[in-house]
Amino acid sequence: MTDIKKFKLIGIILAVIAVFAALIYFGIFWWTMLGLLIFIVVMLHFSVSVHLRASRAEGIDIRAKYLFLTIYPRGNKKPKPAAAPPAFSDDMSFELTDMDDDGFDDDDLPEPEPLTEEETPSQEDAAPAPEEQPAADDKPAEAEPPKPEDKKDDQKPEAPKEKSKGKLAALKEKFERIKPYIPIGWKAVKKFCKAIRFEGVEIQADVGRFDAHEAAIYYGAVQGALFDLLGKIAAIFTLKLKRADVICHFNENKLDGFAELTVRVRPSTLIAIAFCTAVNFLRVFLRERRKRKKAAKQESVQAAAS
Repeated sequence: MTDIKKFKLIGIILAVIAVFAALIYFGIFWWTMLGLLIFIVVMLHFSVSVHLRASRAEGIDIRAKYLFLTIYPRGNKKPKPAAAPPAFSDDMSFELTDMDDDGFDDDDLPEPEPLTEEETPSQEDAAPAPEEQPAADDKPAEAEPPKPEDKKDDQKPEAPKEKSKGKLAALKEKFERIKPYIPIGWKAVKKFCKAIRFEGVEIQADVGRFDAHEAAIYYGAVQGALFDLLGKIAAIFTLKLKRADVICHFNENKLDGFAELTVRVRPSTLIAIAFCTAVNFLRVFLRERRKRKKAAKQESVQAAAS
């Protein structure tokens, strides 16, 4: 299989080289490259869509598409059939032998040899000798208490080093370096978020309680939380709401619902935002480097004058 893949790759490379050689030979290479570039720009202008549907009964269903191509799911893989257990017939018989658990017969083990007189342990060797206890009069000598060292009045405690100030200064210096880039990065993040569009948002929530008072309170709490969430999403992303309802059921303890939406993103928009952000970062970098060079030159002139 590896040799076949290598031959296929080599064939594709040779075909591409042959196509480029033919384009150069006929003098239409640059026109072809221009047409290919226009085709790529047009294809990037189409949105990638992700359709999401979630419900308590059906679960979560996600489908991602680009034009007519299905990105996710790639296909339902058939589960492999489980291996059948081995069939045992009635004719199979097993013979049992007089063997131990470890697989050796008792008759195969060697008999232990009797010990000789030299090898038999004597009573004197077997009994351990009693340890000699120290006499009551022999007490260990008490250690003398350590003498306090003479304190020298001349030595003064050293002042602690100001490490916190050094760390704070280093952090402040790093923050001053990245400070000019923060507004550009924040604008880029907001543009990226606004480029993500939530379309066809349809939400329905079914809530209920046996008590009418509790059902009304529960209905108001769910409705307030739902529309507060939608307001926050609309402030960050682009939201197109189709329907959002909260249905209250009385004399029934219920919590159910479903949500359906489509998320769309244009690759061309994201690439344009990234390119503009990179250009702005480069401009700020060159401006800050020019400022640092100018400040260093002024410091050198002042040092030379003094």
